[in-house]
This record gives sequence, C-alpha cells and structure tokens, in this order.
Amino acid sequence: MNRLRLILHRLFRRPALTGPMRLYTRRVPDGVYLDLEEYFIHVIETIADDSDALGLLDEIVTDRAEARGHDGWEPEKLLVERLAERVGHEVPIRGDGLRKLADRLRAAAPAAPVAQIPGQREAGAA
Repeated sequence: MNRLRLILHRLFRRPALTGPMRLYTRRVPDGVYLDLEEYFIHVIETIADDSDALGLLDEIVTDRAEARGHDGWEPEKLLVERLAERVGHEVPIRGDGLRKLADRLRAAAPAAPVAQIPGQREAGAA
C-alpha cells in the first residue's frame, strides 16, 4: 500500500529537486517526508559496481555477524565510514534547486501553535 501511495504521489507531484538526483517531498500532518530513493539506488549501484566497496560491505556484514555482546569496541564503524566515503553520503543541492527545495519545505512546515490566553475567572469559581 505504501509503495502504491509513493507511485501515485510521484505521478501527480513535481519533484522538489530534479538534478543531479530527483528529490520529492510529501507532506504529513506533523512535517514532511523526503523521498531519497534515487540516492539509495545510486548507493546500491555504486557498491554493486565497485569490487572494493562490495568487499567493504562484506567485511561489515561479517563483523556484525561475529559480534559478541557490546563491549564498547565497534570495528565496523571504521568500515562504515570508509564505505560512506567511497559511495558518498551527501546529496548535492545547488542554485535554483536549493531555493525550490527551501520553498517546498517552508510551505510544508506546520503552523506554530498559538498560545492561548486563559480567560479571566468568574467570581467564586475555583
């Protein structure tokens, strides 16, 4: 059901950002969701096409499978950092795309709640 909602949303809404990766936004009652599917596809394809990155991912999986109880030492963190450095962990947003995304996020921001001033008490009311 969620996948169908995402497909329909993409059919009827223009992306907030079109290049180098499309970025969609979807309003929810308390904020907005950022659709980063193209970025995740980029990451997966980069790992699949780069044997060194695939090797790093395999090392991470092996380390996590062999993990004992948490002893404060997390060797896979260094591997994750190296993998993120290799595939990239940022989505570039520049120029006009930045302005469009800012406008879209500003429009989707929920209105700040208005503080209510309590009414004056009636005489004898507790």
